[in-house]
Amino acid sequence: MEFKLEVNERICKTVIAFANTLGGTIYVGIDDFGNPIGVPSEELDGEMLKLSNLIHDLVCPEIMQFVSIEPYDLNGKTLIKIGVDVGDERPYYLANKGPVPAGAFTRVGPANIPMSRRDIRRMIRLVDGDSYETRQSRMQDLTFHEARRAFDYRGIPFDEIRFQALGLYSREGVFSNLALLISDQNPHELKLAIFNDDAETEFLNRLECTGSILKQFDDALQFLTFNNNLRSYFPTAQRIDKYDYPLEAVREGLLNCLLHRDYDEDTPTLVKMNRTQLRFISRGDLFDISLEQAIMGSSNSRNGALVQIFHRLGIAEAYGSGLRKIFKLYEHEELQPEVEANGFFYLTLPNCNTTRNPYLNLRSNEGPGLRGDYDAFRRLDDEGALPPDVARAFRPLREQTESRLREVKRCDGRIAASHEAAIPSDEKRPYARKVELDARWTGDAAERLILEYARKTDGELSRQDVEHVLSCGRDTALKVLNGLVERGIMAKDGKARATRYHIIEAKGA
Repeated sequence: MEFKLEVNERICKTVIAFANTLGGTIYVGIDDFGNPIGVPSEELDGEMLKLSNLIHDLVCPEIMQFVSIEPYDLNGKTLIKIGVDVGDERPYYLANKGPVPAGAFTRVGPANIPMSRRDIRRMIRLVDGDSYETRQSRMQDLTFHEARRAFDYRGIPFDEIRFQALGLYSREGVFSNLALLISDQNPHELKLAIFNDDAETEFLNRLECTGSILKQFDDALQFLTFNNNLRSYFPTAQRIDKYDYPLEAVREGLLNCLLHRDYDEDTPTLVKMNRTQLRFISRGDLFDISLEQAIMGSSNSRNGALVQIFHRLGIAEAYGSGLRKIFKLYEHEELQPEVEANGFFYLTLPNCNTTRNPYLNLRSNEGPGLRGDYDAFRRLDDEGALPPDVARAFRPLREQTESRLREVKRCDGRIAASHEAAIPSDEKRPYARKVELDARWTGDAAERLILEYARKTDGELSRQDVEHVLSCGRDTALKVLNGLVERGIMAKDGKARATRYHIIEAKGA
């Protein structure tokens, strides 16, 4: 119960406090000392109408159905009695303030106390249920420049007509929390940090994303892609490129922490990358499904309407595909992603380029064994220390290289024997000059060896192959090859370093 001397706007605060708590009664026409002064009879109807208009205009949502206004006689004095019941669309608040501490009140003893933001959220959740998106936003002065840009870019209409279909209005006809999330005024933050150490004490880079959640996603994805190192492996002449974290896994992890977090809490979403892992941390546990079900692809989205907007824009795919896709991308990796839910949701992606590889420097493409050192990669392969996808790419190259080396070794043995027989015994001396050896391989013996070698390499070879087989110089190799070409035994294709010689009869066979 509360007494008021006259009708004024301050009465609305008491009406709000009663409607948000347990209800109550206000008597107008009693002074601060409890003495009934009354309302003049000729002013009674006008004051009651004024009071009704004040409550109707200054209190939101509409509350008049829970308010009664009538005359009341006390000791011969006419008062105005205002009865307030508990409303079913709480919290009620001053229309010009909104559902914030300055506009929403509860009754504690004889005082009207401003509600805290946490109390406002709890009351909304209690009255409207667990759907954050459908509740009315405590901020109503919203703009949608970033959202409109995203829709326009994809050729999708975004106007007042479609706001209702998207769920941007609550049932009271005001902006919903879903509208708040995609608006430029979205208060929920996304913070990203890149560290140079596993203890996460040395910053390399950081970014704080605010505003529309659509813009937050674009900015964060660009930031993570920029800081996702692309490593280049050179086990042989063929280069192997590999990102520290699969690009699709990064994208799905970012979508997961933005679309499925609990926005009832103000805790910012965090993304941390260090030398060995990338971690996404978002507020909120799994929503009515188990961890195993989530990994297998089941979905029960906390923010279904937000997911629908991302799906309509072509950003998010089918429900429940995110975690399943991430684990699929790591299918052949030694280390697997980790998921944990305990009030917060944690998704940890391991760095694919640091798996038991002592030859890989973690922050760059420098380091032993990383640039063209075939023997280093072979040792890593023997030890089982190459990342799985690098090993799969390297092994065919290794098999081809070792087959070639075995063939060269066999040819070297035959060449050495022929060379020994061709040199007179009195000239067999270890210090014979290379030019002397070249002179002995300009006849039929040299050509036979070259043709024999070519037939074992699919009828094709290069000048460098001839130099190796005959242990001769460039000029001698060209002399032998040109002789074979002139006599129509071999043909020449290509230019410069791409020049190859093939046996004509072998090609026509």
